Amino acid sequence: MIVHTLIYRFPPEADAEDIRQFFDGLRDLAVGSGLVSAFGWKPHVLLPVDEKSKGMTATHIAQFSCDDVSTLQKFSERPAVHEFIGTWRGRLNYEAAYANHEQMLPSSIGNGPSLFHTEHTVTVEANADIVYAVLADIEGYAKLFPPTESSTMLEETDTYQIARLVVDVSGQRQSWVTRRDLDREHRTIAYRQLENAPMIEFMGGEWRALPLDEKRTQLVITHDFAARPTDAVPSRQKATELLQAAVDRNSHADLDAVRKEAERRAQAVGTPA
Repeated sequence: MIVHTLIYRFPPEADAEDIRQFFDGLRDLAVGSGLVSAFGWKPHVLLPVDEKSKGMTATHIAQFSCDDVSTLQKFSERPAVHEFIGTWRGRLNYEAAYANHEQMLPSSIGNGPSLFHTEHTVTVEANADIVYAVLADIEGYAKLFPPTESSTMLEETDTYQIARLVVDVSGQRQSWVTRRDLDREHRTIAYRQLENAPMIEFMGGEWRALPLDEKRTQLVITHDFAARPTDAVPSRQKATELLQAAVDRNSHADLDAVRKEAERRAQAVGTPA
């Protein structure tokens, strides 16, 4: 596996929405090529010492993985990649550096948990505001997602929600507390479990409602997760396999449920679906 690490420095005047669109476009270009197996980006975590550091201090970082060097070369030589970079460099006037390397650090240390990232997506025939409204209505999840028995709001502001979910997971009744950070402007919801369900060491991710046009939305759900053994499943490897399968299965089911509800609401308000 070859990792392509990108270090970006966007100018202070760069618009945050433009930066988000840049990375969303880069992700779609990379993953959509069929040559890139995984993609992710995050803002740089600024340390006090960074203000006095010499050289370029990043504002953002991105990484993607390819099976081997030749696959990475095929992706880097695609005309669409050069066109994309040229367009956005002219628009955002950013600086960038990159490095190609084997994965240097193991995803787990010793017998510790491995952290996995997944991304699933579906196209919805409804506008992004309607899709976001479905996602933000966590108290309606019991009706939206059949495995969810109840969703109780514990704390809520304009920017976040904390709720307890009770869910049927493969025939077992499980409960956990989740925090969801709401970004209504960009129609995203970042979530993470504050109180984990059994067999879960860590669970977080993001919902994204990305407008394709006035009537269509690209709905994306990502998961970052790590499994832990339990009395019922004492093997970490087996717990990981079960959790990976559950995340994949539930992602498809959840995307389909949100899609159907958003398209139903679009039809109900007279928006062509």
